[in-house]
Amino acid sequence: MAEALKLGTEWTIPHAAQLHEQLLTALIAGAETAEAPVLDLGGVESMDSSGVQLLLALRRSLQERGQELQIVAASSAARAAMDTYHLRALLMPEA
Repeated sequence: MAEALKLGTEWTIPHAAQLHEQLLTALIAGAETAEAPVLDLGGVESMDSSGVQLLLALRRSLQERGQELQIVAASSAARAAMDTYHLRALLMPEA
């Protein structure tokens, strides 16, 4: 398993472009090693719909490669955002 990515505490609209670039970089690196990026959302203090949308886009990109999204930890803020849109079971199936 790849080392878990920690991409900051704010998964909100003002940070979406930067997060998107970081996730894209991780996807490209993972394509070279055939490893899906692993996310650690344990330090996320705020997540809105744009953060959830980034997770959904990452999930879709990984599925197109035959890989699964792996989230190894999620803060209460991240879980609450996923729950708001009824997506936690989809994004974190083991939880």
